[in-house]
Amino acid sequence: MDQKVMELLAKIYQTQTEMRSELKELRTDQETIAQNVAKIITVVEHDVEQKIGAIFDFREVQIDHNQKTGQALERIEAKLEVLQLETSNLRRIK
Repeated sequence: MDQKVMELLAKIYQTQTEMRSELKELRTDQETIAQNVAKIITVVEHDVEQKIGAIFDFREVQIDHNQKTGQALERIEAKLEVLQLETSNLRRIK
C-alpha cells in the first residue's frame, strides 16, 4: 500500500511540475503576445496619424482651391453682367 501511495504521489508531483512548466510557457507566450499587440497599436496609431494629417492637408488645399474657384466665378459673373448690359444697349440702339 505504501508503494502505491508513493507512486501516486510521484505521479501527482510529476503532473504538478509539468503544469508549472506549461503555465510558465503560457505566461511567456502571453507576454510575447502583449508586446506584439503593443507594437501593432503603435504602428496603427502612426498610420492613422499620417492619414489624418494627409486628410487635413487635403482639406486645406481644397478650401484654397474652392476660394480661388469662387473668386474666378465672381469675376466671370461680373463680366457676364457687363456683357449683358452692353448687349441690351445694342439691342435698344437697333
